[in-house]
Amino acid sequence: MTRSAWAITAALVGLALVAVWFFGLDPRHGVVLVGAACAAGIANGVLEAVDIPRIVLPRPPEPERGLADLQALEFSLASTDPGMRAVLEVHTLARSVAAARPGTPRSDALDAFVAEPRPSGLTHRELQALGAELERIVLSPAPHPTSTRHQEAP
Repeated sequence: MTRSAWAITAALVGLALVAVWFFGLDPRHGVVLVGAACAAGIANGVLEAVDIPRIVLPRPPEPERGLADLQALEFSLASTDPGMRAVLEVHTLARSVAAARPGTPRSDALDAFVAEPRPSGLTHRELQALGAELERIVLSPAPHPTSTRHQEAP
């Protein structure tokens, strides 16, 4: 056991002795209480020394985002001040749209906005332009993967 485990054991035994004195327990019950405190401290030290692999839970899936999110965001941006929360929401939406549609043409402003790790504050016009472009990308038909067509020889 480590030094800290012994210190915890000593503290538990000390607390048990104070409890025996404070509550005026008879000697048999006092020995049981002090023994339980000693056993708890030793068990703590043993468990602290055990090194076993722990289960790592998988990350929860990202929520699906789509046109309804963009429309709800446009409604919330109708206020007089967009605020940082709206900018961060647009940034999250822009990243997910850019990842979902990598082949769709985008403006330089949207590419720069997506590339920022933490976006700075934007004006209503900038947010409106980004929202309109994101809506255009989401509503555009998904590009189909290019298929190779084979011609058979007669």
